[in-house]
Amino acid sequence: MPRGCTKQQFTQQANSSLIERLTTHILLLFFDGWGLGAEDAATNPFIAAPMPMLRDLLDGAMPTGANGSINAAHATLIPTDATLGVPGLPQSATGQTTLLTGVNAARAIGEHLGPYPNAALRQILARENLFQHLIAANRRVAFANAYPPFFFERLARGKARRSATSYAVHVAGVRYRDVDDLRAGRAVSAFVTNELWRKHGADVPLITARAAGQNLARIARTHDFTLFEYFLTDVAGHRADSALTAFVLAEVDELLRGVLDGSDLTDSLTILTSDHGNVEDASAKGHTRNPVPTLLIGAERAQIVAQIHSLTDLAPAIVNCVVGK
Repeated sequence: MPRGCTKQQFTQQANSSLIERLTTHILLLFFDGWGLGAEDAATNPFIAAPMPMLRDLLDGAMPTGANGSINAAHATLIPTDATLGVPGLPQSATGQTTLLTGVNAARAIGEHLGPYPNAALRQILARENLFQHLIAANRRVAFANAYPPFFFERLARGKARRSATSYAVHVAGVRYRDVDDLRAGRAVSAFVTNELWRKHGADVPLITARAAGQNLARIARTHDFTLFEYFLTDVAGHRADSALTAFVLAEVDELLRGVLDGSDLTDSLTILTSDHGNVEDASAKGHTRNPVPTLLIGAERAQIVAQIHSLTDLAPAIVNCVVGK
């Protein structure tokens, strides 16, 4: 027992430490435009992509539409509906709003809409998003993306365009991270390695995708819920550029490897998901109606897996997991 500490105080401190150790830290990795494609190397770039980290997690398998659910030793893959029962191709604004709120946003406005949320979607995001729910329950939340100076300049002029994710962060009062955070490793760029920032004159270190993933894991360890948004998967899908797609998939895999380098799978849960398909089908420069992957890695995945069927299920499952602690 520490000197000067009563038995009661020591017991309280020990119980507090135990509670902290048992708390599940959730990191949500959102990859825009990643669906589950066909078992066809001619159209699905995932078939030929090395992606050793993803393959290891899924015991050698690659996520495709033909596999269905996969329950491996350390990860569970759940095909997740992104069509939301609405005709047409799923889009980012409605998909992300649904993912962040649990509300079927496409059905609420009568269509799939993207890339940026309109007034109706902003109302849904302002009314109830998972950041707000978690803050109301006194949980620690973080949006790990760093924004460049010009974004804050546009905000000051009322000219900045916010994605559904960044709007949800804004209405919840969560801090946007900046170049100082990026420089100190307290944030990660959507471009991961900081190379583009440096080309535009930012004084930030050039890092590997694996190191960026390690930074994400470090941020997640000090928060109950952390979100990181990556959109180059969708960009690669729209461009249908095989070299860009190969680069992006390799970067995604190394980012995931870095996250798992810094994660304790006994008390952390990493969730990978998307808003709609795109990059998995090289035969078309557009979105798909394919299900998206929800990949659960680590603690309490067995308790969540049965809750996930559609994009509407992610926010309630995350809130229940975090607040239920």
